[in-house]
Amino acid sequence: MIMHEINSRRSQLVSIVQQWSGAVRPWGLLALVFPALIAFNLAFLLTCSSPTPKRQLLQAKAQTFAIQPCLFQSSFLYGNRNPNTLFGSFYYTMGAQLAAEGQLLPAESMLYKAVRLFPDNAYIHLDYAVVLTALQKYNQAMPEYQKVLSLDPKSVQAAYSLGLLYDRQGDMPKAIDYLKKALSIAPGNPLINYDLGVMYARENDYANSAKYSRLATLGVGSQFSEAFNNYGYALAQLGQYEPALAAIEKSLHLKPGNAATLDSKGFVLYGLRRYADALAAYQEAVKADPSIPEVYLHLGQTYEQLNAHEKALKAYETYLQLASVTPDDQLDKSILSLDQVAQKIRTLRERVKLDLKKPVHARQAMSMHEN
Repeated sequence: MIMHEINSRRSQLVSIVQQWSGAVRPWGLLALVFPALIAFNLAFLLTCSSPTPKRQLLQAKAQTFAIQPCLFQSSFLYGNRNPNTLFGSFYYTMGAQLAAEGQLLPAESMLYKAVRLFPDNAYIHLDYAVVLTALQKYNQAMPEYQKVLSLDPKSVQAAYSLGLLYDRQGDMPKAIDYLKKALSIAPGNPLINYDLGVMYARENDYANSAKYSRLATLGVGSQFSEAFNNYGYALAQLGQYEPALAAIEKSLHLKPGNAATLDSKGFVLYGLRRYADALAAYQEAVKADPSIPEVYLHLGQTYEQLNAHEKALKAYETYLQLASVTPDDQLDKSILSLDQVAQKIRTLRERVKLDLKKPVHARQAMSMHEN
C-alpha cells in the first residue's frame, strides 16, 4: 500500500541532495596552480550568470518547488575579504567542483576546510551538509544544517533536510516541526506538503495526512501522482471510500501501472466490499512489482473473503517470507502483526485440509466463485 512509498522516501533523501549537488555542471579542469584561482572564479560567476539549458531546467524546477536553484555559490560573493579568503575560496571551489563531478569523499575534505575558514557562511555550510548527507553521514550533516538555519533562518533546504533526517531517526515530532518550518518558508510547496502527509500517515493521523496530501495536489502539484495516491489512502482510512477511489484513479492516470497505487486501489475496493475488483487490483500490483510484502497480506485477506483458503494461505506465506528479509521499520504492521499472520497461516492450513475433504463439485464451485 502506501507504506512502500512512505519508506522509499528515506532512500530518496540521498538522491534529492545528489540532484541538488548536480545543479552545477563541471566547467572544465580546475586550475591546480593557485594564481589561476581568480580567473577560475570569474569563469564560475560567468557560468552562473549565463545558465546552460540544463541549469535553466533545474532553475525552473527549483522555482517550482521554491528551492534555491544555485546551491554552490562562489564564496567571493559572501563573507568578508580577509587573509583566509583566497585559501577558503580555493577549498570551496575545489569542493564544489568535486561534488559536481560526484567525487564526494574528496569534496567532503575540501568543504570541511572551507567551513573552517568561513564559519559564518551559510552557503558553504549548506553545501558541506549536502555532501555529508549524500555520503550518508547523517549525524554529521544534522549540525551543519542547524548551523545553516542559525545563519540563514529562511533556508528551506536546511529545514526540509532536517525534517527528513529526523524522520530517518524516528523522531517524528521534530521531523514534522522542521517540515512545517520549511513550508512556512515556501508556502504551497507540493513536495513538502506531500512529505507532511506521508509522515502524518505513519503516525496514523489520517485527518492531517489527507489535509496535507490534498494541498500537495494543488497548483503545480496537479501532476504529482504520489500525492493523489497518499490523499486517496488517507481518505480511505477515514472511511471516505468514493472520493478516495477518485483520487487513486487520478494517480493511476498520471502514473499507470504503479504497484503501490494499485495496492491502494485494492485497499479502497476492499473497503467498498468489492472483493473481486480488489483482487484484480492486487493481482495487477503483484505483476507490476512482486517485491512489496503488504500486497500479499492484502491478497490473503481478499482471498479469505472469497473463501479461497488455499490461495489465501499461499499469499500469507509469501508475505512472511518477504517480511523476514525486509527491515522492521519498513513493514506496515497496522493491519496485522507478524504473529497474527502466523496464526492465520496455522488456521488456514487446517481449513485447507477440511476443504480437500469436501466433494469435488463443492471445490469446483469455490474455485469458480474466487475467479
